[in-house]
Amino acid sequence: MPLPREGGPYVVGAEVTNAIGVLFGGWNLGLAVQAATDLTGGRLRDLSLSHLRPVRAGSELLLSARSPAPAGSLAHVGIEGRGDDGVAFSALAVTGPPAGSPDGPPAPDVAAPEDCPPRAYAAGPGTGSSVLLDVRVAEERVDLGVASWARLWARVRCPVADDVRLAVVSDHVPYLLRCALPRLTGMATVAATVRAFGLPVGEWVLLGVSLVAVDERMGVGRVSMWSDGRLVGVAEQTGRLFTRRLAS
Repeated sequence: MPLPREGGPYVVGAEVTNAIGVLFGGWNLGLAVQAATDLTGGRLRDLSLSHLRPVRAGSELLLSARSPAPAGSLAHVGIEGRGDDGVAFSALAVTGPPAGSPDGPPAPDVAAPEDCPPRAYAAGPGTGSSVLLDVRVAEERVDLGVASWARLWARVRCPVADDVRLAVVSDHVPYLLRCALPRLTGMATVAATVRAFGLPVGEWVLLGVSLVAVDERMGVGRVSMWSDGRLVGVAEQTGRLFTRRLAS
């Protein structure tokens, strides 16, 4: 599952796809971070990504990254991923020295990852992104509708840069939406943001996932990320929701 260097092409393997066989959104985020940091030599500070069309397993993805001005201590980068059918995602990133962790909520006191059960995957274990990720459920309340929440331990099973890893594991709003909304049959992420305050220490990152707003067609969720007790990043996702119709 190696990440490509800037310019690609990257062949999308089954191990980085979701249950319907398209590129997992977290890996899109990781690809964008890798492209931006390869270009500038800095670490991720901010990333905003728009998903435009899916990329299916077996397709090629071409990556490009451009900075409109010479990089200083901070750099602004535009990233594009182009699949077989056109532009798949477009992103803007800011890179530079790792930011210091802000005063934020302390890490929840939860059981260690080895004492927590694995999260469920729509396509079952050992398939799709469950090959890429190892995610454990520390605590969750998923019967509260929009007030549902989850605390998850997550790690990436292949070697990637620490800021790439943070971006990849941040994509867990769809998991909470599926758990919290039984009528949901699918979700297509349309936009995602990641802000990094520091780099994770060790292989596991603790995620606090919550829902911000949900209506009939859209859902918004937020993820806080802790490592070694420190808040190292926050992320947000907006997705289009698909729900089954009740029988008349």
